[in-house]
Amino acid sequence: MSFFKLKSASLADHEKTGQAIMRVSKSVFQGGPKSEWAKFEKDTRKWLYDNGYRYTGTRNGKIPESVQIVPVYDTENRMHVRIPWSGDLEKVPPPADDTYNGSFPAFLARYFMRKCR
Repeated sequence: MSFFKLKSASLADHEKTGQAIMRVSKSVFQGGPKSEWAKFEKDTRKWLYDNGYRYTGTRNGKIPESVQIVPVYDTENRMHVRIPWSGDLEKVPPPADDTYNGSFPAFLARYFMRKCR
């Protein structure tokens, strides 16, 4: 199972990634040379890589063209629910976090609705 992860465990790196997410969120659908959205739209794979994400399905962490990326945008009145691909649910390792007591279904239940209002 391949997925995206942050390139390091460094809080400073996570801060930079979070700041980039804030910039892209504030500039959604805006163009121009300073628009983070324009950079994101031009090459989403590059934007993700440059801002600290790595794809575990490749040796170099870059996202292959065969992986379709679909950005979704929440608004005040529109939320998205992420339905996992069933193939990812066949052989899942138990969550490392003790708060889930080793239960993947508990982890999934909490993750599934984490942003939905």
